[in-house]
Amino acid sequence: MLSKCANPACLARFHYLHQGRIFKIEMAAVASDAANSSTRRIEHFWLCERCSPILTVVQENGAVTTRTLRLELKAAPQEKSDTKRRVA
Repeated sequence: MLSKCANPACLARFHYLHQGRIFKIEMAAVASDAANSSTRRIEHFWLCERCSPILTVVQENGAVTTRTLRLELKAAPQEKSDTKRRVA
């Protein structure tokens, strides 16, 4: 059950589905010794409204962690004049 933001530095509590973002991660789970095989299980992780625009949830080497998203900077609007800018 989801209870708090997946960001360890955030203390936000999960209350509503429409606040933030939920991630579904497929995890390897060891089956019983009799079967001697591994199975998969689904775990859900939640990032709050403040963390979801800048973080994502990933699985690396069997551990689930958060990672910073690559933010794209918006380009400044191009000047539409024929004059050149002076550079000091």
